[in-house]
Amino acid sequence: MIEKVQRSFGLAKDRLEGSKDSYGRLIREIVNTGVCTHCGACVATCDVLEWVDGKPKLTGKCTGCGVCYNQCPRTLTVEVDLIGDYLSSYTAKASNERIEGQDGGVVTAIIEFLLDTGLIDSAIVTQKDEKNPWKPKPSIVKNKEELYKSSGSIYSHSQTVVKLVEAIKEGDNSIAFVGTPCNIDAIHKMKDSPTGLLNLFMRANIIKIGLFCMDSFNYESLRSFMASKGIDINKIQKMTIQKGKFTFISEDGETWAYPVHDLDIAKSSSCNYCIDLTSENADISVGSVGSPSGWSTVLIRTGIGEEIFNEAVKNGYIELRDKAPSMKSVLFLAKLKKVELYTVKKRRTFVIRYISEEGVEEKEFKEEKAEKEVVLEESVAKLKAAKMSRPKLIDDFQKIKFTLTNTSGRSLEDVTVNISHVSEFFETASYDDKINVWYPFEELEFQFPRVDNDQEYLVRVIDKNNRVMTKSIDINKVLEKAKKKK
Repeated sequence: MIEKVQRSFGLAKDRLEGSKDSYGRLIREIVNTGVCTHCGACVATCDVLEWVDGKPKLTGKCTGCGVCYNQCPRTLTVEVDLIGDYLSSYTAKASNERIEGQDGGVVTAIIEFLLDTGLIDSAIVTQKDEKNPWKPKPSIVKNKEELYKSSGSIYSHSQTVVKLVEAIKEGDNSIAFVGTPCNIDAIHKMKDSPTGLLNLFMRANIIKIGLFCMDSFNYESLRSFMASKGIDINKIQKMTIQKGKFTFISEDGETWAYPVHDLDIAKSSSCNYCIDLTSENADISVGSVGSPSGWSTVLIRTGIGEEIFNEAVKNGYIELRDKAPSMKSVLFLAKLKKVELYTVKKRRTFVIRYISEEGVEEKEFKEEKAEKEVVLEESVAKLKAAKMSRPKLIDDFQKIKFTLTNTSGRSLEDVTVNISHVSEFFETASYDDKINVWYPFEELEFQFPRVDNDQEYLVRVIDKNNRVMTKSIDINKVLEKAKKKK
């Protein structure tokens, strides 16, 4: 029996060869984030792991075989768990040269086919607002000329469900609906829930075409970001997100590219909780990940989706590439989204704006000490209740950025974060932010502008019971590190 068990371990290691799912990854994603179930599956399947003080501990060298990680009930490692069920996958593009899609124009080509053949009464798409450049405008289209105006991606939320219900009220019974995963989920629930409108109104036949989506951005915040970088939104012809870069391309070909995380302040808060990259509840899912430039990755998920896609190909609306899409790339990004299940990400970004006012009274800085009779709670006193990341300088050294993480293992209530500039024992600028509830392992990002002739900043975190953390930021040291990186 022992030999059979060992043979099973060997088979598991062989199948996981090259997975890079090490003990470190298990600790980082599962144990340190507080979602470990204490089941012991990792320890039971690894000779160099022991259960010590309520968590797995490495007692020997980790080979990175991935067995422990892949036994954990909280990790997502199987393809169907990452991108959902699908029948087939293709690399494709639109045959019609008039279609100027984001990458391949497949979505537009499918709807063009459905309109030409009379299989749908209308389609719900997103167009650009005529008066506000790049602002999403949900629309009902019934002909190809209107359809072509919707080609290309817009990286902001579009209330397309409103237009779907409007089309149904107008008498359209067969409708193609194009949306991001969150919008597709709304339609799925409206169709499948016992109290869903589309379930109760049986005459509505909705074909769901889902888009791959990693993040969506608030329109006004995105516009403000572009303005801060000197980018005229009126002259932008295309926006893309590829390889971790958000790229803006102007009409004359000029480009600006920024790391996507630089736009976190503009990102929709709901994206921090979304775990669906590929629109798992769609009939057909389409995105650029996994295919070369100018082509789309297509996942066929349902029978009706397969029939429609095959007919569109057969009738010359869509061209297929011989080589299948790289599902490895799709799975990699999908896992980054799924990790939201067990890693609490940033939920809020605090941008502190310093307004200099004449006559602001300088306040003497005094290091506060607890009186002798005050007894600190065990969970705050004995644990490192909060952790501050290394401060960074952003926006041409004009702002300081750092994150605070609640490492206490519990929710902290009525938290005050005080940031002050200290000069010769005086506070020359002081800001307070209030957080009603700070959840375990939740990250709070702070960005604040530097004051003139700054020397040192003090960060104090206080909850309703005790002082949680006090940290100082030596601006000279931060400047030295920033200059070395340059």
